[in-house]
Amino acid sequence: MTNKRARSGYPSLVVAVCGFVALGGLIAVLTAWSFVGQRLEESRDAALAEAVSVRGKGVALEFARELYQDWRNLRVIAVDMTGRGEPAIRTALDMVVAGEERISWAGLASVDGTVLTASSSMLEGTDVSSSPWFRNGLGGDFAGDVHQADLSLASGNEQRRFLDMATPVTDESGEVEGVLAFHINHQWVEQYLKESAHSMGLDVYVIDRTGSLVARTDGLSEPIDKLQSFRSAMAGARQTGVETWPDGTTYFTTVIPDLSYADLPAFGWSMIARVNNSAHPIGDFTNVFIAYFVTLGIVLAALTALFILIFVRPFRKLANTARAVMRGEDIYPYEAKTTAEANVLSAAVARLQNVLHP
Repeated sequence: MTNKRARSGYPSLVVAVCGFVALGGLIAVLTAWSFVGQRLEESRDAALAEAVSVRGKGVALEFARELYQDWRNLRVIAVDMTGRGEPAIRTALDMVVAGEERISWAGLASVDGTVLTASSSMLEGTDVSSSPWFRNGLGGDFAGDVHQADLSLASGNEQRRFLDMATPVTDESGEVEGVLAFHINHQWVEQYLKESAHSMGLDVYVIDRTGSLVARTDGLSEPIDKLQSFRSAMAGARQTGVETWPDGTTYFTTVIPDLSYADLPAFGWSMIARVNNSAHPIGDFTNVFIAYFVTLGIVLAALTALFILIFVRPFRKLANTARAVMRGEDIYPYEAKTTAEANVLSAAVARLQNVLHP
């Protein structure tokens, strides 16, 4: 009876080994999970910050390069105009505006502000002396912000908007004799930015120095003027970080303070680019991590079972033999040779049997 109480008061060696292995494995998994999970979060955040910065710069560069193509065409036409007649000039302007998808109007105004020649003859004879593109174009290269279309350029009830590019036109002696201007379709600008940004997995916002949104690609109308990135864009300051936007979602956001390329005149624009905080989830890494530890657990369990079979089981047999000897049973002592300790215990049990049962 005493032996049974003694035996019931202590765990068996198998249970002790299994418990020790399980506890050690659990501690190892929790420690690794905490360490690796933190590193994954940090790596993901660093990757997203780098991604939004690099991709945003890429979108800004390609957009500025596209506008530069129009600017280069404007400059080439302005130089080629010198000494050419009105029909040749109108033909060149009509070719630029073909389709009206990108450039909606191109025209040449005299120094007094009267449109002399224009694509499709639109606005010819109109006084544009009060237009910003004309006033600024007389003094040098100019890139103007978004503005509403003149009534003559309106398409039905559609409210069209344009960007302006202008440059002075000189005669053979170098005297300014007019201003050549392009009206770039704002709808084309928005569509180009939307396609370019979405191909990069971004939303972008183009902002002028007054805080007006020139273009946005998220299709929404909610204001963003309370954001720190918006204020940085107005100030022309570079910034990359995490922000919570008005929709309540956290985004990695970067500010590109200037959209420029080569000698393209400055529009005075900045660009904000954002990518969703969950755009690169760590779920895949977590699944791999879990699969790794499940596999490790299976291997550890198999090795534990093998250890019990080879090393622990002999001790159990020795314990059973010793118990039988103590009860007075006449049995052949079990001989364990797996370890030196087991071999010593086998010899001790055999001598105990000789003493109790000579």
